Amino acid sequence: MDINFGLLIFRDSLNIIWLASALFLGGVIEPFLWKTSLFEIFNQPINQELFGANKRWRGLISLPLTHAASVFFLQWVEGQLGVVSNGKFILFSDFNWWEYGLLVGLVFNLAELPNSYLKRRLGIPPGDESNPWFFLVDHADSTYGTLLLWYFYFNFPLHLVLTGFVVAPLLFMGATLLRKRLGLK
Repeated sequence: MDINFGLLIFRDSLNIIWLASALFLGGVIEPFLWKTSLFEIFNQPINQELFGANKRWRGLISLPLTHAASVFFLQWVEGQLGVVSNGKFILFSDFNWWEYGLLVGLVFNLAELPNSYLKRRLGIPPGDESNPWFFLVDHADSTYGTLLLWYFYFNFPLHLVLTGFVVAPLLFMGATLLRKRLGLK
């Protein structure tokens, strides 16, 4: 493997980890938002017949909001650390926090719906992670949707998106396991 290719993969992986940190932070904040009376009204399935009981309006609404708040916070962190864009690393301060935060949070959740629809048609119960294949697909769907948004809307480089097709699902599988251990999922 060429050293420049290896460096590119490493840098892309660091970019993905940094960008995913806002989704992780948003996902940690999200359950606290669900416990508020404001979000109780949204604690209804989007369409139980099509997507199952676990796909609720509250998640579709809350993740974009908590992700946007996380992006805003991480932009502030970048500013406090004096981090300046050098063209090699993608920073949250490169974006409008509201636009980036809402779009990525929304697409992350919307990209789960086709998989949920297919699983309901196959008779697989909601939240069933007993099969390693389903566990992988459950984490690839939302990350792949986000990667496509990054490429087509935010014009992220193709090499970063291709790296993300491997790195992002692994990252979110780890995040899910951590959220479960912390009792947040």
